[in-house]
Amino acid sequence: MWLMPSLRRRKKGKEPKAGEVREDLKKVAKPWVKGPTLDEIFTALSLTLFESLGRSLAKTFELDKALLKAGLNVHPTIYAAKTLTFTVLAAILSLLPTAAFIVLIPANIIVKVVLVVFAAVVPIMVFALRLSYPALIASDRKSGVENELPFFMAYASTMVKAGVSLDKIIERVAELKVFKALRDEARRVVTRVRMFGDDPVSALEYVASNHPSTKFRDVMLGYTTTLRSGGDVVHYMEVRTRELFEARMVETRLITERLASFLELYIVLGVIMSVTVFVFFAVSGTLSAVSAGRTTGVVRVDITMPSLYNFLVLPTLGLAVLLMIHYSQPKTPVKVMEPYYTLIPLIPVAVLAFYITLAITGGLGVFRGVLGISEVRSLIIASTVATLLTSVPPWLVYRGVMKGHKGLISSTADFLRDLSEVRKTGLSPEKCLISLSTRDYRNLTPIVSKAGAALSIGLSLEESLRRVIKGVKEWFVIAIFRFLTDSIVVGGGSPEIVDALARFTQSLSELEEEMRRRLKAYVFLPYFGTVMLASTPIMIINLLATAGGANPEALAPLIAVLGAGSMINAYIMGLVAGKSAEMSIASGFKHAVVMVALTTATTLITMYFYKLI
Repeated sequence: MWLMPSLRRRKKGKEPKAGEVREDLKKVAKPWVKGPTLDEIFTALSLTLFESLGRSLAKTFELDKALLKAGLNVHPTIYAAKTLTFTVLAAILSLLPTAAFIVLIPANIIVKVVLVVFAAVVPIMVFALRLSYPALIASDRKSGVENELPFFMAYASTMVKAGVSLDKIIERVAELKVFKALRDEARRVVTRVRMFGDDPVSALEYVASNHPSTKFRDVMLGYTTTLRSGGDVVHYMEVRTRELFEARMVETRLITERLASFLELYIVLGVIMSVTVFVFFAVSGTLSAVSAGRTTGVVRVDITMPSLYNFLVLPTLGLAVLLMIHYSQPKTPVKVMEPYYTLIPLIPVAVLAFYITLAITGGLGVFRGVLGISEVRSLIIASTVATLLTSVPPWLVYRGVMKGHKGLISSTADFLRDLSEVRKTGLSPEKCLISLSTRDYRNLTPIVSKAGAALSIGLSLEESLRRVIKGVKEWFVIAIFRFLTDSIVVGGGSPEIVDALARFTQSLSELEEEMRRRLKAYVFLPYFGTVMLASTPIMIINLLATAGGANPEALAPLIAVLGAGSMINAYIMGLVAGKSAEMSIASGFKHAVVMVALTTATTLITMYFYKLI
């Protein structure tokens, strides 16, 4: 096949033209004569320098086990040698510039000590990160598999009940897009079967034995043991599936309590502590300004500490809580990225709108070093316009994408129960779906109607269901319809199988409703904090300045910093509220928009009430 043109000529009795065979050989040899890649050169260099030391390092830190649990296909000695090479390069790239700076540029001893400590810490951090990387990957592998395991067991038990063999289930899962983590595990099993000649049971045992998740390992090894001993595999799968769903419900309650703790912590630190700190900044700044005005006749306000708190501490705290919530919530393979794609091109537009609004409201004096009450008002309005411009369109996009998704899981459970009952009459699965397409299933009704219409015009069941769930972003619903399709196409779709799917879906619905109900109360608490943060500092500044005889105009920089801090805190609290309520940062744009608008309105009303504008 490689020398196809020349071989065809020779087969027809014609000799190939001069140079034709040589050109064919060049094409064939091209992939093999290509030079080594950069990674191969780096690996060879690492082994040349640190092979023996890398072997000792790999043995000391048991990198073979760590890499096996992480699923990284790299030899422990090679990984350790590359780790040492990275560490040496990091030391060279950090220590040499530091030494040059200390020798060539005069600086005080504190700066030199800080630079030396930083340069020494960099290679240590690189070494530690390389050693901890397999553990981090193993942790991601474990959490991903455990998130999908109950749904995989629901699918597998359905297929086993329909009489599908283990190897067929694994091959099917290896191609299903509804799974992500378990699709990778299925592919590992398929690889051992096809490349190493293992039977499916042995391959599954090997993958499960070296897996970081104890749940996955116990379930899979119990399955293979039941299979080898001739036990009731169907009963085992049903019992373990029920146990996994019950454990998932308990875990959901724990996750909800953990999220509630994070929200309470953030409300305490981001609202109560911030109100206290803002009041402290307002009092200390105003009193120091009044005292300086009486002594020197010049009112000066130090905004260093308020700026650090508002522009560094508050955002860091909010992002840390946002990350903790993100890693505590269960993940799904379906990602809603459209709002973020909308956000990116709006950033330069928002910057331009900020300058235009600043010019319209008469705040361009800021760029000339003038910062009075009028400029503060302009800055607040311009910042609000820019923030809303970057938040409202992504919010509308997210709302459009997720429109009609609320309550889909509960509606799907109702649909599957009706499908099971109609199936008991003896109608085919396709006719059952057509007969149910006229019933009302709330937000699921358009999907069922389109599926019935597609089946009526002669499309296959798999093609019909694939088309109708194409725009659905609810992963649970996608997975259930995928399970339903396979249970009918592969397993015949008996009423018992459909009823089992309905029970699993009902469990999912209960999980979702419980999480939303328990977190709903915490979503509205930050709204009260935004009003307090926006109004209290301005009230205190005005009262103290008036009592001390200082002109509030001179305290405009302090009002500007505290107003910006309350706006930043309001925006981040909105993102946290959305992430907690709907498990998506994109849903937080809605709360961020409302909180920023509420903060701006409160600030301007308070300034107007005290005749500052």
